[in-house]
Amino acid sequence: MSAAPHRAGATRHAAVRRIAAGVTLALLLAGPAPAAPVQLPPVTKVKLKNGLTVIVLPTHRLPLVDLRLVTRAGAANDPAGKEGVASLTADLLTQGAGPRNAQQVAEDIAFVGGSLDASVGPEQFVVTCEVLKRDLATGLELFHDAIVAPTFQPAEFARKKDEALGTIASDRDDPSTVADKAMLPFALGSSRLAHPVVGLESSVKGLSRDDVVAFHQQHLTPQNSLLAVVGDVNPTTLIPELEKSFADWKRPAGETPGPLAPLARFQGRTVGIVAKPEVTQTQIRMVALGVPRNHPDYFPIEVANTILGAGFTSRLVNTIRVEQGLTYSISSRFRMYRDVGTFEVSTFTRNATLRRTIDETLKVIRSLIDQGPTDDELAKAQRYLTGQFPLGLQAPDGLARQLLDIEFYGLDPRFIQTYDEKVNAVQMTDVRRALKSYFNVDDLRILVVSHPDSAKAALAGLGTIQAVESP
Repeated sequence: MSAAPHRAGATRHAAVRRIAAGVTLALLLAGPAPAAPVQLPPVTKVKLKNGLTVIVLPTHRLPLVDLRLVTRAGAANDPAGKEGVASLTADLLTQGAGPRNAQQVAEDIAFVGGSLDASVGPEQFVVTCEVLKRDLATGLELFHDAIVAPTFQPAEFARKKDEALGTIASDRDDPSTVADKAMLPFALGSSRLAHPVVGLESSVKGLSRDDVVAFHQQHLTPQNSLLAVVGDVNPTTLIPELEKSFADWKRPAGETPGPLAPLARFQGRTVGIVAKPEVTQTQIRMVALGVPRNHPDYFPIEVANTILGAGFTSRLVNTIRVEQGLTYSISSRFRMYRDVGTFEVSTFTRNATLRRTIDETLKVIRSLIDQGPTDDELAKAQRYLTGQFPLGLQAPDGLARQLLDIEFYGLDPRFIQTYDEKVNAVQMTDVRRALKSYFNVDDLRILVVSHPDSAKAALAGLGTIQAVESP
């Protein structure tokens, strides 16, 4: 295969991406004009004969087609003692599939300037492919093979397993990553969500190729999956093509674990210290129980959290970073899964200002809960959310992600079209209710990665203190 066509394919695709980026940049530079509600072409939703749910949204602004498959399985489906197998399976899907080895897969998708990727999160196994419209047949063939017929070649398995172990080892040198990983079992206890997606060193070392094959066979089934196709396509001709392409994917649905059990309730504050004597800055994480993604108060929570800590002009940033200079970065978020959720605050500070940073952060949250936001803060949060939302829909892959989230989490089918309306419908009473109901500062898990002796002295009186193992 010559290098010239390879470069030509990549150049064509890059040019289209530059057009999309230019559209987004123009919107960003246009200023704070009122956002118009998002309007979508008609969406076609069908179920193929093998049980695969397919959602097609035609959009002809760009000559691109994005395919995104989401399977209802992720790290939460790793068997006990085999944590990391979902991640390793995803890493291997594009490393040899159908008649192609890893190099041939990479060369063939690069030849048409496309992309083919697989990844996994706590609850989702995702395979994506993006190609120009003219190269859809090639993209669909590679996409199908990665999903249905990965070969899991022994040499590639060994290489990717070593890479995973290397990632786990290198993560120990990054205090922020150490904090994120250590917080999982500290806050989530025995939940199936309470381990890193990449797995643990002990579990990954014990994984075999058979474990990967078994995970793929059990979980990547058509009945357990959703496929979105967004871009320059015609649903009338595309659906029969998909039916034909995936006709051989007839694997029966295996048994999968049921809904996640409720998270154990927190009583009071518990403080965990991960010992890292060499650090000069302390990582801080605070976690309270939250809500699942399809919660009826989703929009009041989003608006309230934007005011608190999800924007650069939020209260936490203004107070903790700008006014007091205690950190360079602080944020709050609600991590929402299908059945459970958490409320989290993340920041870091100098070791000497550890206690002050925690106290001042809790004070900001408590003040907002007790007094509520100003009318200006509410209006600004609504403008921010309605202004940002359409920017994530400019490219086909963003639309595909949103369409599958609607299906995956059981949201309102018109979530995209009514987003602005529902954000703007949030009243001050809704925000105050959300703050009092879901922004908890009394029942918390607080974790720090710091020098153990100085941290223990600084945190005295904040809650029950315990040592937490570094992952």
